[in-house]
Amino acid sequence: MCVLLSSVPNSDDNPRALTLEDYLNGKFQYKTFFPYWISSHEYLHQTAEDNIILYDVETEDSATILSNDTLRKVNASNYALSSDKQFIILESDHTKLWRYSYTASYHIYDLQYR
Repeated sequence: MCVLLSSVPNSDDNPRALTLEDYLNGKFQYKTFFPYWISSHEYLHQTAEDNIILYDVETEDSATILSNDTLRKVNASNYALSSDKQFIILESDHTKLWRYSYTASYHIYDLQYR
C-alpha cells in the first residue's frame, strides 16, 4: 500500500508544513492506492476509471494495458499480468468457501490482440 500525502496550501498557494491542527480540523487529505509491482521499476495500477495502467517509475511513462470496458464486461474483481507482459488474467465470480479457499471464474486475455 502507498499513501500519498498532499501539502496543505496557505493563503498564497505555497505549501507549508502539516500541523496537528490541520489533521484535527479535517484539512489534511490523503489518497491511497495499491500498486501491483511486476518488476523493480514497473507496476500495474487500476485507475479511478477502472482502466489498468502500466507505469514505469524510471522513465515516468504509463500505458493503458486494459480498458474498463473489458473489466466491466466480465465483472473482474482481480487481475494479474504474465511475466512476459503478453497475457492478463481476470478473476470474477469470487465465492469464498472456507477460510482461504474459494472458487472463481478466470478470463485470460492475449494483450497482443486486444
